[in-house]
Amino acid sequence: MTNIMPGYKDLTLHSDQEKEEVYGQIQAHYLTGKPVDMEEHESGFPAVTVDCEDIHILTDILSVEQWWAKLKERDVKWF
Repeated sequence: MTNIMPGYKDLTLHSDQEKEEVYGQIQAHYLTGKPVDMEEHESGFPAVTVDCEDIHILTDILSVEQWWAKLKERDVKWF
């Protein structure tokens, strides 16, 4: 079990669709100029934390990269 920081939503066991909905919300903030911070979680690869405005999540970098690849195919900006 991953040690999650208070205030963070753990998406690691959520479906790809649920993760992509949250990633889309983060992207919307990013496109308005809000900063996005992504760091490796203390538990190590592939866990990462992502912070943007009021969104604080623990997720896996593999699903972020998969989602980003889909966006690049459609030529959409991401952080």
